[in-house]
Amino acid sequence: MKRSKKKSLKKAPVFLLVAAAVLLLASTVGSTQAALTYYSDNYSAQVTVSNIGVTLLENGSEISRRNYIGGDKLWDTTTGNLLTNMLSEGEKLVLGKDYTEKLTVKNSGAIDSYVRVILTKSWQYDPDESDEKEEYVKDTELTPAYIELNVPEGNGWIKDEAASTVEREVYYYTRVLPADNDKEDGSNVTPALTNTFRINPAVAKELIQTTKDKIITYEYKYDGYQCVVEAEVDTVQTHNAADAIKSAWGIDVAVAADGSISLK
Repeated sequence: MKRSKKKSLKKAPVFLLVAAAVLLLASTVGSTQAALTYYSDNYSAQVTVSNIGVTLLENGSEISRRNYIGGDKLWDTTTGNLLTNMLSEGEKLVLGKDYTEKLTVKNSGAIDSYVRVILTKSWQYDPDESDEKEEYVKDTELTPAYIELNVPEGNGWIKDEAASTVEREVYYYTRVLPADNDKEDGSNVTPALTNTFRINPAVAKELIQTTKDKIITYEYKYDGYQCVVEAEVDTVQTHNAADAIKSAWGIDVAVAADGSISLK
């Protein structure tokens, strides 16, 4: 008698979000120095690395910052994690649901500046689950396209399409971001680059089929993977903007009379 085929399906896929990482960089010392040495001694005396500072905010709360403070410590730096407060205690992630994820940048330095943000998305897994130490590595075969950060239009940010991929997106804030100077009106904070985060429900349709003894089994392809979102932030001074941006970021921009920039 011919044996019938059976199908089985594991439980719904599990996604780990708690380890989403943030890498925060104010203009690197190397990039800043390169920009400064391009100009005259008078310019170098007026603008120094000690003026630079930047802070990343998530839903209005400080996540990471890097401010130059000089002295023995040089940098005041903190680094935090994104998405860690997205779910309430005991709440489960719902595929396709939009979660509030407003990423903004604050100029916490002493000079006006331009801002760049690089968003990176990936799926990671622990190759040795038997080991007590969790060491996640990126899976290059799974598409980060299912990890969705919505970027609203008309918010002052522009995407560098030439430098962006499905995994890595590069954005520039086109307006001058004023220095901190104890501002309380929010003028030293950018509009939200992103406003929501979600995992596309189509991820649940990604299945792996195996057949053993004429029994067909389906497993969720993304089951147990860690969803990782990284935001890298850096700044460039506004003085001699086009040359400073070219030196620090390697791009050509046009600078309008009001200081706003556009990609050439």
